[in-house]
Amino acid sequence: MKPTYKIMLKAFVAGGTVFAVVMAMWDLIDSKQFNVWKFMINLIFFGLYVALYMRYNYKKQIQKIPNSNL
Repeated sequence: MKPTYKIMLKAFVAGGTVFAVVMAMWDLIDSKQFNVWKFMINLIFFGLYVALYMRYNYKKQIQKIPNSNL
């Protein structure tokens, strides 16, 4: 697996999960029920956003320092 894809996958899982858990906790604090669909949508969309952003930053770093081991 390419390093770019590894970074994107890690960012997707970590960023999406943290955001979805925080949003679910926010709903529970407001005395709303846990909604699985809302949790999954938050995880997927925010995780996708974070993964694409990390890919952009990784590509910029490679262009900046081409001979590094990033």
